[in-house]
Amino acid sequence: MNPNNGSDFSRKFEGNPILDPNSLEPLQILHLEDSDLDAAIFRAASLRCSRELVVKRVASILEFTEALGSSEPHLICADHLLPDGSALDAIEVALERFPDVPFMVITGAGEEELAVDYIKSGAAHYLSKRKLDLFPEVLDTVLETFRTKTLHAWSEVERQRLTEDLLALTRKVAEDSDEEKRSLSRDIHDQLGQELTALKLGLFWIDHQIRKPSSKISSADILEKLEQLISINTSIIGEVRNIAHALRPVVLDQVGLSAGLETLVQEFNRRENAFCGLNLDILPNLSENLRTDIFRIVQEALTNISRHAQANLAYISLKVHPEKIVLEIGDDGIGLPQSPLGKTTRGLGMVGMRERARNHGAYFNVTSKSQMGTSIVIEFNNSSSL
Repeated sequence: MNPNNGSDFSRKFEGNPILDPNSLEPLQILHLEDSDLDAAIFRAASLRCSRELVVKRVASILEFTEALGSSEPHLICADHLLPDGSALDAIEVALERFPDVPFMVITGAGEEELAVDYIKSGAAHYLSKRKLDLFPEVLDTVLETFRTKTLHAWSEVERQRLTEDLLALTRKVAEDSDEEKRSLSRDIHDQLGQELTALKLGLFWIDHQIRKPSSKISSADILEKLEQLISINTSIIGEVRNIAHALRPVVLDQVGLSAGLETLVQEFNRRENAFCGLNLDILPNLSENLRTDIFRIVQEALTNISRHAQANLAYISLKVHPEKIVLEIGDDGIGLPQSPLGKTTRGLGMVGMRERARNHGAYFNVTSKSQMGTSIVIEFNNSSSL
């Protein structure tokens, strides 16, 4: 499964050797069979399979239930009739414990008509004991079908999750854009507007005093007024720069990404109680979009650390390797919030960072533990960064 996704479904199947046809890990088979002879025939058939199988045999529904209580098998094979029930009872128990484990029914002669009932009840396949020599081929079919169904279900879950995330992110971007416009309007009206008005009134005053024939104003008074206007003009220039920086990280155009990241970290260390370290390699010539996205990812991450992490230490690392550029951001804070079910939740800021990384085909992974901090690792393909 793709580690970029982070969905509950992908984590559920991560490391399952059934999903990887090239896996060398043996498949754990739970075999429910009360006949010693049939169990021996099954074991002989299992030795001819392309995958290595570890077969654990149980002889009753009771033993079967106990075995499921101690471990999860990769595949279940069960006889039709048993001393204390049937394979239908076993399917019911298996579906309750491990609904995603494939279940194969193996029956004796004359019981083939039960195949439809078993398939309807949740069995993945059906095989007659008279045809156990076909077990290796049937096993391959069962595994391939399981992989296809699992990956299809995974892709659908991922599609729905990504759709929800993107819709939420779109709403957030629209809300942020509206708030940015309102903030920009307030800054221009309340700050720049007043200062420009004061500058204009001051210039009118000087003009009036100079043109007034009977003016008794001294040159010292005019110089004092000019100093006030120069101060106002300096303040206006600073406000314009702040607004421009908020709209676009002009520092990237002026001094480059490395200096831009240094500025972000310096500002963080100046205003926060926490300390952030920075470790940068000499960067290659990156595309404008990539420089902007890396800058914004670090900016968002530092904002999250400032608002939520309660950290004492944080770090930013940007390392250049022959095949990739690795950005790592971490802290020693309280970790990402947990849902009532104990699952890690991710806010829209994290979704935005992931989407910026996705735009460049980058690997994105988040690791977080309660009271042990959070680590974000993003790997950009070096060859596509120019």
